[in-house]
Amino acid sequence: MSTINFAAREINFKIVYYGPGMSGKTTNLKWVFQQVPPNRKGEMISLATEDERTLFFDFLPVDLGEVKGFKTRFHLYTVPGQVFYNASRKLILRGVDGVVFVADSAPNRLRANAESMRNLRENLNEYGIKTEEIPLILQANKRDVQDALPMEMIQAVIDPESRYTIHEAIATNGTGVFETLKAVSRSVLSRVVAAG
Repeated sequence: MSTINFAAREINFKIVYYGPGMSGKTTNLKWVFQQVPPNRKGEMISLATEDERTLFFDFLPVDLGEVKGFKTRFHLYTVPGQVFYNASRKLILRGVDGVVFVADSAPNRLRANAESMRNLRENLNEYGIKTEEIPLILQANKRDVQDALPMEMIQAVIDPESRYTIHEAIATNGTGVFETLKAVSRSVLSRVVAAG
């Protein structure tokens, strides 16, 4: 849920990058962090244990404007990719305003994508949220891998009803990274404006 800081005249939104291990969630965040001007972003924080890592930082977008006189600040998080860190994944989803689901385009990762989407649905459901009720953007990452799965196949497996917009990306060089972020950010903002 978005939070309002009246003193700073800011609305804070939480966007979580979700998906299977090694799909490029961290690479997305690092790319965004490198491109955002220093005066518009906070510090990147890595919460790391021996086996698990979660990244976080916040930024004020340059071109998304204001909502009713308030600046918008987005807090971006990644979840650990491995399913056995489900408690951490669930915790990171608390208060989420939007999700970027990062799917891996490699042919041997189709099942991992499907399992991760199922896990996302289950974890959101624990907070009483259905995936249809929250801004969710799909990103088919690693489009440069040999024999990359067709976009239609990835979408058919993780979003059989074609509810969500899907973006192609190669996060290692930034292709599609900002397009995905802008899509989820705009979706989050339009939901807030519609709610009134």
